[in-house]
Amino acid sequence: MTITNEDALRSALLDNNYYRLSGYFRVYQIDPAHGDNRFHEGTKDTDFLLPYKLDRGLRSIIVDGMARLEVPLRSRFAYYAAQNGGAYTYLDAESYRDRRDKHGNPLRDGLLEEINKWLRRSSEVCIRHYRAQKRSIPLWAAVEALPFGVVSKMISLYADTTTLHSLYHDIELNAGNKANAQVIHSMVYLRNLCSHHSRLWNREMVVSTPVLKRIKQKYPDFRFEDQSVGSILVAQMYLVDQIEDDDGFSRTVRNYLDANPAYAEGIRRPIHWD
Repeated sequence: MTITNEDALRSALLDNNYYRLSGYFRVYQIDPAHGDNRFHEGTKDTDFLLPYKLDRGLRSIIVDGMARLEVPLRSRFAYYAAQNGGAYTYLDAESYRDRRDKHGNPLRDGLLEEINKWLRRSSEVCIRHYRAQKRSIPLWAAVEALPFGVVSKMISLYADTTTLHSLYHDIELNAGNKANAQVIHSMVYLRNLCSHHSRLWNREMVVSTPVLKRIKQKYPDFRFEDQSVGSILVAQMYLVDQIEDDDGFSRTVRNYLDANPAYAEGIRRPIHWD
């Protein structure tokens, strides 16, 4: 590998950790899956430092979009659930479908444990207020104390179809409750990747999202392969645009990728490491 600036590379390794950067190395190595970590002839350090820097910029855009998406989803779910009698029943097992994971464990039992755990730990003012008055915590307060992942699970298991229909109708998801819940779950996964500053470039997504016909029709020229970051990013673009009734977020994403076409290829397609 050609080192164009030794001081800059040393600094990058010191500040970012070898193993965080090593995911970017692999594209330029001969056969890293089988231990041959030699770089292809002609590789320069800037080849992997540039996409590392561009990932940071894309993560910032995604996190901003998640803020515009996550808060309305929390609020609207609580609103519609309360409208349909669920303001205080969200801690009842009957409020959720009796589904099990691949090991046979009841999902709603685990969900209820998580909800109770986070509410007990919460130091949010609204939660402390109800606690101090020894009053039940309404759902519209609870959603402010729960992680987005827990709220996503609540939505995916929620039994009241009227609430779900109202929520999904608001954001124009119409593929059925299960597929719609998978779309929202994929948002949690993408958000968590960005929160942990994880690599996006050439990443194979282990959580996928159904790319609905409506999404494809809205962005017909946005190319991506299955299991790519692009396959979830296009769903985020759609949801934020629908909530805001504006295409500002999707234009920001597309302009960023269009300005960096070589990098964008690594967002639109994953590399499947052996």
